[in-house]
Amino acid sequence: MIDDTALRNLAEGQHALVTTSQMVDLGFGSGTRSRLVDGRRWERVTPRVIRLVGSPRTREQRSLAAVLDAGAGAALASTSAGAWWGISGNLLDPLQVVRLRKHSGRPTRVGTNHDPVLLPEHHVVTLDGVPTVVPARALFDIAGLRRRGAELPWWVERMERMVDTAWSKRLVSGNTLHSMLDELAQRGRPGIRVMRQVLDKRGIDYLPPASGLESRFVQILQKASARPMRRQVDTGDGGGWIGRVDFLDDELPLIVEAQSERFHSSLIDRQLDADRIARLERAGFVVVQISDTQIWQQPHAVLEAVARGRAIAQGKLHLAA
Repeated sequence: MIDDTALRNLAEGQHALVTTSQMVDLGFGSGTRSRLVDGRRWERVTPRVIRLVGSPRTREQRSLAAVLDAGAGAALASTSAGAWWGISGNLLDPLQVVRLRKHSGRPTRVGTNHDPVLLPEHHVVTLDGVPTVVPARALFDIAGLRRRGAELPWWVERMERMVDTAWSKRLVSGNTLHSMLDELAQRGRPGIRVMRQVLDKRGIDYLPPASGLESRFVQILQKASARPMRRQVDTGDGGGWIGRVDFLDDELPLIVEAQSERFHSSLIDRQLDADRIARLERAGFVVVQISDTQIWQQPHAVLEAVARGRAIAQGKLHLAA
């Protein structure tokens, strides 16, 4: 009986997988390897990767198999990395793997390989046991998937939403994104022009929308060339802090709240909202509430509500003067 304890110990940290090169490093010769991979103890996933028979077939195992099959230094990338980090709008499958171009002669049998000339070590981390590009690198790679994407407004908007999602989850920041832009900005590199457009509106200190509703509201104002509003602003009165509001007009005493009908439908939620809004109105603010249905499906209604609110707030200013 061949003692495969060393292999099993290694596989514990690799989702029950090992590579043939790791077997060689552990001293298993060609004949021993052939006898071990007999389908009873170990079985072959690819010519370069084997798995422990009976181990759970998980998404982690399948993802790591694609990375290990691509060779040393490979990592989950692009949309697969986006999904692995939990950035909405991305799917894990088909598995996308990145590796340095020097390995491009090795065909892959699990995932789709991408072979850039630039893949620094600090662009890769291990997440849930799978080498994965960092979120900022994943976003740049995703941005480059669409040919002439910088000329497609819908694609730029999609990347804006994706960047805001990653930013709100604290997966990226102004520093990491702008630093990644500096690193990857090479003439002709896919995705750079798209990300330049996205980051031109998002400086180092940018505050991302806290939700998809807020992001959509911002886009509605931008498309209509309406004056933007400041997001996530703390408000108060003589009695102290009232709360953080979704949007505040910098020129008028106007507040806009983006309300999810699903999460603000209970009696207690409605009562708390009513109490807070009444206090804001006593403090002199005009409060406009916009539903998620309006934000997602009726942008004209959103613009009309904002215009009405601004007209009322302007009238309050005239009366106060």
